[in-house]
Amino acid sequence: MAGILDKFHVGHGVHGAKVMARSNQLTNDCATDGEIDAAIQALKDDLDACAWEMKRLVAIDRRGALFEGWPSAKDDLQNA
Repeated sequence: MAGILDKFHVGHGVHGAKVMARSNQLTNDCATDGEIDAAIQALKDDLDACAWEMKRLVAIDRRGALFEGWPSAKDDLQNA
């Protein structure tokens, strides 16, 4: 999942969900307070969308595996 800005990516695996930045530069150059506020607000909105997606993926993990044989979050994979 990528947000509107395509600055972040939500990863999901057996250990849970995580958000990763797609690049080192998250904003353009800002010269005024308004530009700074707008850029940061856009990033916050994008991170809120990522948080919603992370919560959705973790909720799926809590319900267990969708198919028999697939590991769920409840499985102890290190002692398998």
